[in-house]
Amino acid sequence: MSLRICLVFFSQLLATTLWSALPASAQSIRVFTEVIDVSQPEQPQPLSHSVTYFHAGRVYDYMPDLGEVVIFEPDHHRFIILGNNYVATEVSFAEVNHFLESAEQEAQKLIGEYSKSSEPHALQNAALLQFQLNPNFQEELSNGNTQLTLLGSQLDYQVTGTQMSDSTVTQEYLDYADWTKRLNYVLHPQPTLPHPRLQLNQALRKHNLLPRTVEVTLHVEPRVKLRAVHDYSDKLQSIDRQSISRWERTLQGEEVRWMTFQEYQQFLIAQVQR
Repeated sequence: MSLRICLVFFSQLLATTLWSALPASAQSIRVFTEVIDVSQPEQPQPLSHSVTYFHAGRVYDYMPDLGEVVIFEPDHHRFIILGNNYVATEVSFAEVNHFLESAEQEAQKLIGEYSKSSEPHALQNAALLQFQLNPNFQEELSNGNTQLTLLGSQLDYQVTGTQMSDSTVTQEYLDYADWTKRLNYVLHPQPTLPHPRLQLNQALRKHNLLPRTVEVTLHVEPRVKLRAVHDYSDKLQSIDRQSISRWERTLQGEEVRWMTFQEYQQFLIAQVQR
C-alpha cells in the first residue's frame, strides 16, 4: 500500500463536526468538511474538502475536486450519484452490502497471500487488513464525557465532541456516516475497509456523542496521522439552495445519461486512468 494512497483514502475513516446544540427539528444543515494530514505537525497538508447539505429528508454530499454529488435517500434505502459530464446512477443499500461482502472475501484472500511472505511490508499489510475485518479497540471516555479514544493494534481514534440533549441528531448523522463510509469503499477503490469507522460510530451512539474533531493515527512506518474538521451551520445560504435545485433539475433533465452502478464504477476508473 503506497503512502500516498493510504493518506488520501484513509482520510475517509474520519467524520467530524463542529456542532453546537442544533435542535433535532432543524430541517436544513450545512457542513463544510476539511481533512488534513498532520503526520508532520509543523507541515500540515490539506487533503480534501467537501460540502454536505441535510435538507428535506435527503443528504447531498458534494466534492468539488471530483465534480460529484452523492445524494443519500434513507427513506428509499438508496444513493443517487450525479457525476461530472452529466452521468448518473443509483445504488440500493442492499447492493452496497453485497459489494462489501465480496470485498471482504477478497480481503481474506489477500491476507492469506501476504501472510506467506517474509517481507515486513507484506506482513504489515496482512495485519492491517485483518484488523480492518475484525477491529478490536480499547475504549476510553474522558474530559467530562466529551473526549472518546479508541486504541487498537493498527490504528487509534481520538474524538472530541458534544453530548446532545436529544439523541435524534446524533443518530441521524451517524446513520448517514455509516452508509457513506460503506459507499465510499465501494465507489472509489481504496485500501481501507469501513469496519473500524463503523465501530467508532457505534461507540459514539452509545455515548450520544456528536464529534467536533476526529483524529486517526495509523500504526505504519512512517506514521500517518489525519485530522478531520466539519464546520456546521443550521442555515442554508442562497447559493446552497441554488446548488440543490440545480442538481435536482439535472437529474430530471434529458441531458443526463443514466448508467448501472457497475457502469459508473468503470466510468470512474476510466477517468482516473486518463
